[in-house]
Amino acid sequence: MEIDRNIFRAYDIRGIFPKQINTALYEKIGYVIGMNLKTKKICVCMDGRHSSEELKDALIRGLMCSDVEIIDIGQLPTPLLNYSLKKLFVKNGLMVTASHNPKSYNGLKIVLDDVTLYGDAIQKIYHDVEKVEEIPIERRGNLKNENDILSYYISEIKEKFCIFEKLKVCIDCSNGVTGHVARRVLNEFDIDFTIINEEVDGNFPNHSPDPTKEENLDQLKAEMKKGNCDIGIAFDGDGDRLIVIDGSFNIIWPDQLMMVYSKTLLSKKIGKVVFDVKCSDNLEKIILDMGGTPIRSRTGHSYIKKSLIKNNALLAGEMSGHIFFNDGWYGFDDGIFAAVTLLEIVSKEKNPKKAFDWLPASFSTPEINIEFRENEHFDFFKLFVKLNSFEDAVIDDLDGLRIIYPNGWALIRCSNTSSNIVLRFEANDEKMLNNIKNIIRDAILKVNSSITIPF
Repeated sequence: MEIDRNIFRAYDIRGIFPKQINTALYEKIGYVIGMNLKTKKICVCMDGRHSSEELKDALIRGLMCSDVEIIDIGQLPTPLLNYSLKKLFVKNGLMVTASHNPKSYNGLKIVLDDVTLYGDAIQKIYHDVEKVEEIPIERRGNLKNENDILSYYISEIKEKFCIFEKLKVCIDCSNGVTGHVARRVLNEFDIDFTIINEEVDGNFPNHSPDPTKEENLDQLKAEMKKGNCDIGIAFDGDGDRLIVIDGSFNIIWPDQLMMVYSKTLLSKKIGKVVFDVKCSDNLEKIILDMGGTPIRSRTGHSYIKKSLIKNNALLAGEMSGHIFFNDGWYGFDDGIFAAVTLLEIVSKEKNPKKAFDWLPASFSTPEINIEFRENEHFDFFKLFVKLNSFEDAVIDDLDGLRIIYPNGWALIRCSNTSSNIVLRFEANDEKMLNNIKNIIRDAILKVNSSITIPF
C-alpha cells in the first residue's frame, strides 16, 4: 500500500477520503499506535463525516491486534474526547475528524501519554506505518462502549455556570457533530435559543463547517436578525472552535474573544495568557493592563496547548477559534465550554447587545488565505524569504514571518492543515494598513507574478 506522506501534517493526519485516507491505512495506524502505547488503554471517538465510522472501525481493528483496552465513546465533538480522557483517567485518545475541511476530507487527531501529538511525533507514526507489511490476524485487545460521557460533561457544565439574564441566542452547528450536543447543553440554562443546521450531516449541505470564513456566517446573521438575537455562535465541524456574532451583527473574531476572556479571568486571578502569532497587538495590551503576562506562540492547537502547559497559563487561544481554559477547566480547546463561558459574561451586561462595545478599535484584516496546489505553498514561502528583505521592519520568525513596523505589522506563514499561505495585517490607521498590504503584495508578486492577490 502506497502511503501519501503529505497527509502526516504538523499536528494531525489529514487528507482526502478514500484517495489519501482509507481503512487499510487506519488499520495500520491503529496497529502501530497500539503496539507502542505505554499505558494500554485508549479512547476512540469520531465526528459526523460520512467516512468517519468506517475509519474509526478500522482504527479499532488495528488497535485490537495488541493487548489494549479500547473505549469507544461514539460520535461526539473533539472536546468530548478530551473530556473523556480526564473523566475516565485515560492518557490516550484518537479522534477521527477533519475539523473544518471540506466533506471529501477526513483525518485523525492523536493524544498519547497525555500529549497532543505534533511535529516529529506525527512523522514517527508515518515511518512506523510505512514499515508495516501486514498486521496480525489475532485480536488480543478488549473493546467496550462508553455512552455516558456526554451526560457527565453536561452535568459538570451546568454546575459551573449561571446565566443571569434570559439571553436570545442563535447557534449554528454547521451540520457538524455539535448538533448532538448544543441543544442538550443549552437546555440546562434559562436561555431563549434557536439552533440552525443542527442535523449532523457529513455533506455539510448549508455551508462549509469553517466559521472563520465570513460567507459561512451569512445564514447565522440572517437568523439572528429574524429573531432579534443578542448573540450568535457558530461552531466548526468537530466543535473545538467557535466564532461569535454580536447583537449588531458584527463578527467578534477569536483574538477579540480572547480580550473578553482575558479581562474577565485576570480580574479574578493574575496569571499568564498564551495566544498565537496571528492575534492582534490589542490582546497583548489588555493582558498587560490587567496585570497578566502575555505569551506569544506558534499557530496550531498542539503548539498552543504545549505552551499552555509549559507556562501553566490560565488561558490560551488562537485566531482560528481554538480557546483553551486552564483555570477551572481541563486545558483543552473546547468551543462549547467557551460558548457557555461567554454567555455567562454577556448575561451580566445591562444591555447584552452592547456587551462588546468596549473592545478597542482596530484597523486589521481577518485571516487571508492564498490557495496553492498540494503542499506547493511551502516551496513558495521558502522563495519568499529568500527573495525579500523588509527595510525599517523588525522580523519575528517564530512562525512564518511577522513583519513589524512602528505603526503596524504583517504576518505571512504556511498553513499546516491546508495547502494555503496565510496572511493577516494590523495597523494604527487605515493608511498604514494599506501601505503594509502594498509592501507584502509586491513581495508576493516578486516571487510569482501570476498569483492572484485577494487583498
